[in-house]
Amino acid sequence: GASVFLIDRSGSTVTLATAIGLNQETIGKLSFPLGMGIAGWVAEQKIPLALEDPFSDPRFQYVPETGIERFKSLLAAPIMDEERCVGVIFVLSSSPWNASTSEITLLTTAANQISGVIQNARLLDDLQERLSELGTIYEIGMALGSTLDFEQLLSLIARNTSQALRAKGCTIRLLNLSVARTAAFAASYSLIDDSVRDVDATIGEALAHRTAEGKKPILIRDIAQDPSFSHAADLAPASIISVPLTYHEKVNGIITLYNKEDGQPFYEDDLRFLSTIAGGAAVALENAAMYERMEELATEARTRAEKLAILYDIGTAMSTTLDLDRLLRIILTAATMGGGLGFNRAILLLTNERTNTLQGMMGVGPRDAEEAQQIWDAVSSRRENVVDWIHKGEPFKHTDKELNDLAKGIRIPLEPERGILALTVLEKKPYNIEDAASCPIVNRELCEQLQLKSFATVPLVVKDKAIGAILVDNLFSQRPITERDIRFLTMFAHQAALAIENSIIHTNLETLSKEMLSMQQQLVRSERMATLGTMMAEITHEIRNPVVSIAGFARRLEKKIGNEDTKKYIDIILSEALRLEGIINDNLSYIKEVSPLLQETDINVVIGEILKLQEDEFAKINITLVKDLSPSVPPLQIDTRQIRQAIINLMTNAMEAMMEGGTLCIRSYLHADNKEAVIEVSDTGPGISEEDMATIFNPYYTTKAQGTGLGLPITERIIKAHKGRIEVKNRESGGTVFTIRLPYRQDEDSGT
Repeated sequence: GASVFLIDRSGSTVTLATAIGLNQETIGKLSFPLGMGIAGWVAEQKIPLALEDPFSDPRFQYVPETGIERFKSLLAAPIMDEERCVGVIFVLSSSPWNASTSEITLLTTAANQISGVIQNARLLDDLQERLSELGTIYEIGMALGSTLDFEQLLSLIARNTSQALRAKGCTIRLLNLSVARTAAFAASYSLIDDSVRDVDATIGEALAHRTAEGKKPILIRDIAQDPSFSHAADLAPASIISVPLTYHEKVNGIITLYNKEDGQPFYEDDLRFLSTIAGGAAVALENAAMYERMEELATEARTRAEKLAILYDIGTAMSTTLDLDRLLRIILTAATMGGGLGFNRAILLLTNERTNTLQGMMGVGPRDAEEAQQIWDAVSSRRENVVDWIHKGEPFKHTDKELNDLAKGIRIPLEPERGILALTVLEKKPYNIEDAASCPIVNRELCEQLQLKSFATVPLVVKDKAIGAILVDNLFSQRPITERDIRFLTMFAHQAALAIENSIIHTNLETLSKEMLSMQQQLVRSERMATLGTMMAEITHEIRNPVVSIAGFARRLEKKIGNEDTKKYIDIILSEALRLEGIINDNLSYIKEVSPLLQETDINVVIGEILKLQEDEFAKINITLVKDLSPSVPPLQIDTRQIRQAIINLMTNAMEAMMEGGTLCIRSYLHADNKEAVIEVSDTGPGISEEDMATIFNPYYTTKAQGTGLGLPITERIIKAHKGRIEVKNRESGGTVFTIRLPYRQDEDSGT
């Protein structure tokens, strides 16, 4: 038998290149490091070696797969190219053989003669390989120049380099490219065999960082021998080359190849070849990235122009009205229509400075996916522009009651811990929530109430002041809300905020004008009442003395006369005299200035005392009393006598409205804003007509057969003197509710 081992390009290993008599499947696979085994020893020592019994020699390494056991003796000689050993030639004998000096010389001479042949063959192979590489580089260059599509370009680079170097895997990781969607070292393209997938997953990113930091190629013949990746030593054997994609001295990415298909490691020639390819690939990728960016900029410019045109149309529509309710509907319709912003649903909220809350004003959107699709189909079939559609269509005007009712019920305190909407106003910045269920700053109750899955909010800002917020979502289409959508929605919100502010200012001016007119009318009325009061005071004083005398003498006659018929007439005289005296007292009470003497009083105790005095009267006319006095109402600074009179007046009115029986309810509680104590007196009588509702607090106005018409005006004056207010309304179930609101927290400079 005979065999030839050749030293590889690295000069560190001898590998079986050809053999007669040995198992052929070991050719190309049987290797020894230089210095190990007979082949490695001869190659390192560069001297021939004859062994009659190689199996007993310590330098011999038995490999049963080769079939070496068929031979008994061997002779080996180095194949020398001048001073350099290029391989080892073996002669094998199946019977014991002690080679002579002449046989050793003969084999050594033959080895020296064939070294030139081997070198020439290797040189020819190298030339052919270089030619093949140049052809491959040319073909790859032509391929890279054939497209500007980024994804296609990555695929071409990975596929062609893998084929050219017969690699089992290729990964391209991009870094700092001008393509917006790529992140630092994102695995942008992979063409990987299963045998090296774990290797790339374990060390790929770390190797990319190492290559980028050094800005030069890295060759790893065997990962198990590299101490930098000792944690990956137990993975499948791997040979790796990693080359930076450099453009103008800037590393834009890393290309990495894994394992040759023939099991051989990568060499310096492979590294040089890949570096050459990487240079052209880096230029091609940069050109593709620039082209893609130019296309994106052009698309963005077209989109921006369209959006600005839409904003102009919407602004035109908003400028057609100063009515706040109409304006809010225009804003939300624009936010939910296909030709506008195109969201499925929109809710608008405004800040209430008095209560420091965010208050829902209006919601627009379909009830379900079916209705949404009908509306979208209608939008796509129409030819009107945005302005016409807003004015004529108003898609959900008659069908969005459910969402609108939910929106109007929203009350969110403007505190950071109250969730996204509060933060949107407080921080004056938009939020885009992709997963509402997992977001810790989303208000859970609001999320469930509105069925929010993903949504966005933007503030309504005017002169650096947030006056509210808009909430939008795509509940039915499930279209993701992009950052571009947020930018456009923010621009729209600024425009809407200005329109809302103008509407509010206009409304406030109208209200102020009405208040001024009312104040003027009240001033005229006050002047008249002052004149009337002066006159009534004079008349009252003149009448009072005779009335008192009549009543006094009537009482004396009643005591002296025993005749029952005569007594009956005296009782009538006395009753009418007392009624006249009551009228005089009411006039005097109304005419004189109300100046309360304030002291801290428990209003619930005052109400309880009044009810105790009135319980017999309630029983006489079959009135059921319902009492609900909250213990949370704090002591109030009030004039007890005056407030008692005011409450008695309201109870008396309620009793007179239920002369045939009914239910009288009196409540006290603390208002939600914690600044007012509330007292409610309600009855189940016939209620008050719309015509009478506007005049019941006017003096001397009454609908009763008897009475002065001063009870409610006196009550109103008492409450106003306490810096409170009184309100009246009819109950839906029948009857009337009078509500007294008294402040219990006042500024120090108010003197209370």
